[in-house]
Amino acid sequence: MTTFVGREREMAFLSGRLAEALAGDGGAVLVEGDAGAGKTALAHALVRRARADGVRTAWGACLEGEGAAPYRPWTQAFRALGLPSPDLAGGSRTRLFDEVAGLVRDAAGPGLLLVLDDLHWADPSSLSLLQVVAAEAPDVRLLLVGLYRGPEAPPALRPVLRGRACSSLVLGGLTPAETGRLAADELGHELGDRDLAGLRERSGGNPLFVLELLRLRRATGDTAGLPSGVRDVIEQRAGRLGPAAAAAVRRAAVLGREFALPVFTAVTGEPPEALDEAVAAGLVRVDPGGTARFSHALVQEALYSRLGTAERERLHALAAEAVRADGTAEALAYHLRESGDAGRALEATLEAARQAVARLAHEHAAAQYRAALALPGAAARRAGLLVELARCEFRSGDVEEGWRHCREAAGLGRASGDARVVADAATVPRDLAFSPLTAQVHALCRDALALLDGADPVRETRLLAQLAITADPWASTAAGSGPALGERALAAAEGTGDPDVLLLALQARHTELVNGRHVQDRLALGERAALLGRTLPEAALWGHTWRMDGFAELGRRVEFDAELAAFTGHVERSGEPLWRWRLLLVRAAVALVEGRFAEARALAAEALALGRRCRHGGAEHLDLVFAAHTAMLTGEGLAEVEPLVRRLSEHGPFFARSWLAVVLAHLGRRDEAAMIWRSVAPHLDQVPAPAAEWLIISAGHAELLSLLGETAEAPAVYATLLPFAGRQSVGPAHTPWGGPVSLHLGRLALLMEDVEAAETHLTAALAESGALGSPPYQAMTHLELARLCALRRGPGDVRAAATHRETARDLAERLGMAPLAEKARVSADGPGPLSSRERQIAALIAEGLTNRQIAGRLHLSERTVENHISHILDKLGVGNRTLIASWHRRTGA
Repeated sequence: MTTFVGREREMAFLSGRLAEALAGDGGAVLVEGDAGAGKTALAHALVRRARADGVRTAWGACLEGEGAAPYRPWTQAFRALGLPSPDLAGGSRTRLFDEVAGLVRDAAGPGLLLVLDDLHWADPSSLSLLQVVAAEAPDVRLLLVGLYRGPEAPPALRPVLRGRACSSLVLGGLTPAETGRLAADELGHELGDRDLAGLRERSGGNPLFVLELLRLRRATGDTAGLPSGVRDVIEQRAGRLGPAAAAAVRRAAVLGREFALPVFTAVTGEPPEALDEAVAAGLVRVDPGGTARFSHALVQEALYSRLGTAERERLHALAAEAVRADGTAEALAYHLRESGDAGRALEATLEAARQAVARLAHEHAAAQYRAALALPGAAARRAGLLVELARCEFRSGDVEEGWRHCREAAGLGRASGDARVVADAATVPRDLAFSPLTAQVHALCRDALALLDGADPVRETRLLAQLAITADPWASTAAGSGPALGERALAAAEGTGDPDVLLLALQARHTELVNGRHVQDRLALGERAALLGRTLPEAALWGHTWRMDGFAELGRRVEFDAELAAFTGHVERSGEPLWRWRLLLVRAAVALVEGRFAEARALAAEALALGRRCRHGGAEHLDLVFAAHTAMLTGEGLAEVEPLVRRLSEHGPFFARSWLAVVLAHLGRRDEAAMIWRSVAPHLDQVPAPAAEWLIISAGHAELLSLLGETAEAPAVYATLLPFAGRQSVGPAHTPWGGPVSLHLGRLALLMEDVEAAETHLTAALAESGALGSPPYQAMTHLELARLCALRRGPGDVRAAATHRETARDLAERLGMAPLAEKARVSADGPGPLSSRERQIAALIAEGLTNRQIAGRLHLSERTVENHISHILDKLGVGNRTLIASWHRRTGA
């Protein structure tokens, strides 16, 4: 075995990262290099050092070519660890990945070095799993080292490289000194400067090239005519074998880099001993288990390139027969394709695709469908195969390619008059929330529905449901869309007897009924889905989710808790990570509404980690919603949240601007918030009732009006919210709850100086907050009642205001709601409740003076006047100068 030389810097880095991992700071390192750069040798050296120190290690290698089974490097690594391979036969892909991540966490224990070699040959499913495990690595004692051929990372590896604990190394050529040391080790003597310079010039410092050139020099004793390319070097080495051995190893190249010895014999007609010369020459390695492996991918490639076309096809045909009984479906399909047997290759490739889908290896299945589409016999079935390919691409997250293939399939369906193909293409896409493709899918559904013309009830039902789901509530309602779609889909689904179709139709109808006016209808849909769950478990999960949402909106805590308990049981039985993600968010929302902010943050963080691991498109967005809501309640981190909300408002729906304005108002940046509000206010009647965010947006507008003291739009927003008095301003239960609608109505009534209505709503809000078990909203309501009493100044109001302020402050301080506690404290300071200077400024405001005029009258700076007015607004609980003047005239202060 050649001594490992050089790479001191890289080895020091890897050794350091391994030490950090063993200390609990795990991570991943991806090592890039050209073929023969020494990636594998470097990793082997690291493994030897780790084993010498008692560290547990495992190695998994990928195979080139399309005959490799999905997840191969992972199953190989699991065997090395003595662990059972995960069940790849069924269930969900996210569940499989979660299981593998758990097994790796358990295996890491006191420390684990895991090497994955030749990632440039990895199947797409293995790379997706790598991203999941790499995301787990920082939290366990694991160093994951991945090796891949450069010059740059394959696209599928880039998300791993962007991970929070992933580093990268690039292996270039050996230095002159390292090349000299390698030459001395290989030849047994040092080379002269001239020979060494020539060696390095020809090899480029590539360790493999250097070694091959040195071995050829050692064998021939002559450097004249040395080959300049590694393929020639390898071919010359193979040429030094006996004729039979050279022919056998060349024919074996059709089997890929790794092959079983019985298959070798079946294809070449030679016994395993025919490889002995190739093993001695370092071209092939044979392990005790009866598996042979070319020493380097370039060896196999170079030998394969020397085979003629006819010889290749003949050998691949023999290989197909040899692997038919015991080989993988992928290997059989690959050899049949390469043999030129297009008819048998097509069926074998489609079977390989179906098996990959059953193993949840959707990227691998997509690759098989692409291979099938390239075969001559696939032309007649192209449209259907494109639909299946698109289905795999959507399930693996390749949305753009999936939709491109849907469009191509639909075009073929239109051209041939096959409406079923168009319908299938239109109903493949799933989970397109916030996607620009939604409108295109909606339009294709319309076309497909017209083409189908009632000829296929099941497909028509799917189309109706997809139309309802993809309808844009923010766009003008087109003819034929609207609630009727969901009703029609539901009625049609009931006639099919297909539970999957029925669940899709229930989802479509639920999508149409998200407005608060339809909460009872949504509860009924939830009940139906829960009953359907007796035969279709996924339906029970959706049913209890919808009922949780409805009872949260109604503020019916007892019923909500019952649904949450039922939902929790179904989630635990399902074992599905994405449902656990939703459950964690529900629990975080409940913790927030109950004032358990630290627990809420922990649950939201756990949900974000799980959502990222599952690659859920909405995980980051929902985490920002939770972060902003928590920051506004606690005052912690709001400045960091603001630019993230701003970025979303710039690229999201129009009314996301209101969210940014609320955040700015909470930061005290009232002028910026008011400017945004003035751009939003003219469009209040354009918030679409079918939008899931309708009630939340309207409640947010009420909060913003209260924070800014804007009175002009208060009556309109009040009228919008009034029908929902007694409700909670909440969307889905796995998002933060915005408190009683009555609280928002009370704030608006205070703005409009309707003291009687304010008292009615705020009294109700206090009772509703108590029934919900929400101290944070009780504290907010107490402060609003204090402001009401301070403004009304009736008998007993001064004492009542003080009691409400004290209660609000005590609750806020106990819960950690610093902004609310400060407002309660400030409003309690000073007589009346203003200081003498503040009362003086309030009087001048009542006279109609501007800030500059007040500053001149009192010999103050304009900035000082602005600060005093800000304090007056906080103390009086009002938002503008008009209400300060009104308070002064009413109280005579």
